[in-house]
Amino acid sequence: MSNHTPTEEAILNVLSDGMPHTREELHTCLPDPLSAISAIQPHISHLRSKLVPIGHDIVCEFRDRQYMYRWIRLLTGGPP
Repeated sequence: MSNHTPTEEAILNVLSDGMPHTREELHTCLPDPLSAISAIQPHISHLRSKLVPIGHDIVCEFRDRQYMYRWIRLLTGGPP
């Protein structure tokens, strides 16, 4: 997966453990630490458009009263 921006690579690095992560954790990957928390969403959307065709996805879960993101492998779709 080499066609990612440095920010996308940083987000994937955080998500690579398969555990759910908060928006605040992912926000630390953004180049501008003063950007809004919502600035993470366009990066997640762009990553999802790259990951889904290869059988992966980033899902959003609501846990412990906050939104969390997790990188998963899809059961169907993508290359065999």
